[in-house]
Amino acid sequence: MTLRLPGSLVNRALRSRLLSAQQCRAATAALNLPVTRSAIGAPRAAFSLSARTSEQPSRSQYTYNTRPFDEPGRPRSHQARSKKIKRNALTPGQREMLMAVASNSRTTQYDNETEIAESEALDAAAAQEDGQHNEQEEHESSPVEDASEKETAEEETTKDDTQQDFTPRVSQGPKITPTIVNMELRWLNDPRKMADRIDRILRSDQPALAAAIVRAGTKQGLNTTVAWNLLLQYCMEQGHPQAAFKFYNDMKKRGRRPKATTYTIMLKGFSAAPKSQSIVKTAASVYRSISAPNSGVDLSIIHTNAMLTVCHRHGDMDRLWKIAGDLPEEGHGAPDATTYTIILNAVQFAARRDIQEMSPDQIDKILERKSQAVSEGKRIWADIIYRWKNQTLEIDNDVVNGMAGLLLDGASDFDCYHVMELYKQTMGIPILAKKPTESDKTTRRRITPEESQAIEVAEAQRQEKMEDLPFVDENNQPLGEAALNGETAELAEELAEESSEVEENEEEVEESFEDLFKHVVPGSEEMSFLQPTSKELTLLLNACFTMTQGTEGGMNYWKHMTLEDNEHRIKPDAFTFIQYFRLLRVSRSSKIAVRTLREQMVPAGIASGTAFHVALSVCRRDRKNHSVLLHANELVGLMRKAFIQPDIRVLDGYLEIYRNISADSSLLLGLRGLETESNATFRRQSSKLRDVGTKLQALLRVNVLDTLRPYVTDLCQSMEKGKAEANTRWSHAQNQLADPIKGLAAATFMARVRLITDDALQPYNKKYLTKEQRGILSAESKMLKKFSDAGVRDSFKKVLVYPTSEQKEAARERIANYREECRLKELESKAERSDEQMDSSRENKIQAEA
Repeated sequence: MTLRLPGSLVNRALRSRLLSAQQCRAATAALNLPVTRSAIGAPRAAFSLSARTSEQPSRSQYTYNTRPFDEPGRPRSHQARSKKIKRNALTPGQREMLMAVASNSRTTQYDNETEIAESEALDAAAAQEDGQHNEQEEHESSPVEDASEKETAEEETTKDDTQQDFTPRVSQGPKITPTIVNMELRWLNDPRKMADRIDRILRSDQPALAAAIVRAGTKQGLNTTVAWNLLLQYCMEQGHPQAAFKFYNDMKKRGRRPKATTYTIMLKGFSAAPKSQSIVKTAASVYRSISAPNSGVDLSIIHTNAMLTVCHRHGDMDRLWKIAGDLPEEGHGAPDATTYTIILNAVQFAARRDIQEMSPDQIDKILERKSQAVSEGKRIWADIIYRWKNQTLEIDNDVVNGMAGLLLDGASDFDCYHVMELYKQTMGIPILAKKPTESDKTTRRRITPEESQAIEVAEAQRQEKMEDLPFVDENNQPLGEAALNGETAELAEELAEESSEVEENEEEVEESFEDLFKHVVPGSEEMSFLQPTSKELTLLLNACFTMTQGTEGGMNYWKHMTLEDNEHRIKPDAFTFIQYFRLLRVSRSSKIAVRTLREQMVPAGIASGTAFHVALSVCRRDRKNHSVLLHANELVGLMRKAFIQPDIRVLDGYLEIYRNISADSSLLLGLRGLETESNATFRRQSSKLRDVGTKLQALLRVNVLDTLRPYVTDLCQSMEKGKAEANTRWSHAQNQLADPIKGLAAATFMARVRLITDDALQPYNKKYLTKEQRGILSAESKMLKKFSDAGVRDSFKKVLVYPTSEQKEAARERIANYREECRLKELESKAERSDEQMDSSRENKIQAEA
């Protein structure tokens, strides 16, 4: 049934808007404008402009919906991805065209010093003009501005605007005439419509048209501040900060004063630009202009943080310390948690850059540079803790993690132990690792042996000089008592000065931070402990991993923060699991790694191929364990309960474990997992060690093939019936639920499995295998024979293997059943724990009453 509305109702409701859209489209077609949706006929974009008129807008004052329009038959995610890739890879011709558009001339030359001087001159001229016109801000917010107030600012720009051709000579796009620009401006009398239209034009990569519209709109007195910001943002996204600075100066030339958001866009764009000292100078000139008397914008900590980020990204530590040193301690513009986070990260990465430039043989210099970075970080942390205790600073997890990352780059075990003290200080997490002992390996000496020897030699020379001092005058005559007293007084003053200098140097060397990470007890509700997340657990595990004997502490932290019921319990993410597996690899704890996968990671649904790969590396390192085969078999079997297709790296790692076991006869004799009643009887009755080894090798191969059989069968079906697809974007989009396997890697794995199968079918293993087992292995050998052909493997070189639809359905059902089973077990365990707690509380109550 179709509902039809009267035509009169539709006409009355939509006539005006439809006609406006039709007229706009007709005008666009007549003028041969680029094919973009008009601001009048297009649906209203998600664009919000804050109505506040304060001089310092917030971070989110202007919000844009940056999603591009969908193209027919093309997924939105891939369209956005391709647009990003295109914007990050400008060709030299496109860069030249963008610079020409920003310059509004036929030249594309750029001189950094000249541009900075011009920008500062514009600020000075505007300051002089601002002293004569105190009400300039009111005129700026009005729809039409007084031409007399901006006559001097527009003298240089009117010549370029009167040209008949707005398109630079290097541009390859359509010709932009004043008629086209005026036609656009007819529909853009509102700031929101102007910004929306400029945004769509820039998304179609036509900056020349956008710049022409913005410049003409500014000349006509329209409010184009947001449109100018969009131009600046576009240039920064294109990786061309020089063009953005050109637009920035052009904006000021035309009498349009930058807003707080403009400065933020410029500084954040400079921080993302390629490393260059000229970028830092340009950013510094923009940052200084905020404090100019004519700027009309209050310098906020947001701008300071953006400028500090520029110095950090471009490695200008001298300018960073100067800017940080000029910040007030309290009040408006005082440093916040983000400021300290940026400084701590800058100190850490500056030390890394210096160490990379050193030779690996310069161990003393490397340790000294690390010690210097840690000391700088501790001085900063002392200021943070002081302000936090006085409730003048609200810290967050980022600043704590920044300090932890700096400590982890230290050169001693005590630096790692300080990480644990740090989290106890700020989050209340108990220290669960042993404190390192004082030794040359765990603590660095404050004074090197050479310095100690030099001090001893200087002291001995001074003592010798004092004992052999001749108390005679120039004529070799004994001095009088007064002269003697005078010489003694002068000598005492010299010694006092030397001793004071030595004491000052010793004070500098003996700088101590023993109580820096002392446990802090919150004294009020405003000062409370931070809540840990998965990132904090990862850094704690990293600290335990770096310490000499910290594996046990890492296991304790994992148990405390992921298994026990307390206020610090979290849900670890995939990266934290991987870091925990790396810690277990140090201690060769394969059993714990498999248990963690089985009970925590796979039921949570966050298991990945990398996690299984790292967990299996724990088994490879634990190859001397007689239960390593049991653990490896269980781990490989868990993949079927987590993935639709296996990770080929895990299967290759499992084959490596098989080779290690097969080559170690002592391990093979005591290997668990091959024990059967007949096998044990054979070992007792057989008198030939050679027969025992032959049978164990045969049983090992059969065990490995039984473990790999489900994956071999699935891969054969995927590679034959699944029609392996080429490595294209469409194949990825259609198979998002299953990671593809490289065809060559899959074919190579199948060939290796066939070699093991043929070894098991050798005549000397016939008496150790049943008839049924030999039949299964023979059929598999025939099935895998084709993968030993070089031509077949070459055919899979440039293709990806995806599962069939039947395999996907079966895998989804298998994974869902396993997760439901784990969920029920978790509920049962929680019920049992609650019953135990109730029983214990009941017993305690009875004992208390008794």
